[in-house]
Amino acid sequence: MTKRLRAVLFDLDNTLALSFEPLSPRTAEGLSKLLAHIPIAIMSGASIERMEEYVLPTLPKDTNLSNLYLFPNTGASCYVCKEGTWQRAYNHTFTKQEFDAAVVALKEGMEKTGIVEGEPQWGERIHARENQITFAGLGADAPADKKKAWDPERVKRAKLKTYLDEKLAGLPLDIRISSRTAIDITKKGVDKALGVRWLAKQLGVSTSDMLFVGDDLGVHGNDAIVVPTGIQTRATSGPEETATIIEELIALCE
Repeated sequence: MTKRLRAVLFDLDNTLALSFEPLSPRTAEGLSKLLAHIPIAIMSGASIERMEEYVLPTLPKDTNLSNLYLFPNTGASCYVCKEGTWQRAYNHTFTKQEFDAAVVALKEGMEKTGIVEGEPQWGERIHARENQITFAGLGADAPADKKKAWDPERVKRAKLKTYLDEKLAGLPLDIRISSRTAIDITKKGVDKALGVRWLAKQLGVSTSDMLFVGDDLGVHGNDAIVVPTGIQTRATSGPEETATIIEELIALCE
């Protein structure tokens, strides 16, 4: 990094914390200290409810929440804290036709491709929200080690994605293989890159003045979509390394 950063964006799952686990005290304290200096965004396929359960309660009480931007549902929506309450800054929702067609296609695709036949299941496999529909191969509550081992090369999900691409070709939807067991469906053009550009405009800075930290920035990775925005990027191996990165960023700001 050759110039002072104006904002830092973090992926959530397997970056700030493992899926469905709270931030560690070290990470939460680090984010709070960094928020005293610059805006931070958390951008994830997770729902706002999950962020409210696993992220916000871990932050110290004196954290500058006015500097925190939450982008759940792969950037389909953004939440900001104003006068102590979280308010939605934007929200890109499906039409009823898009929502119904995507859910039906996903259910049919699971059956026709056999992707989950004989597979163990922890929790629901389909999470249908107004702005994102997510397929979770082993269920949302699957243990982290099971998720990691299930489809590391994305071969299983590629078959389901191909089916969905064909079935939903006439609708303005994006279908992306995401995280370790997921496929996310959103409105066309609604993704983390949209969130990056929106935040840059909101802050009045260039995307090149911001940094994105994520665990899946490689080719075809679900974080790689931010690269064409011109944002600086830094790969992390997981929550422990991310905590170290946060401490390095604090030192640069002080």
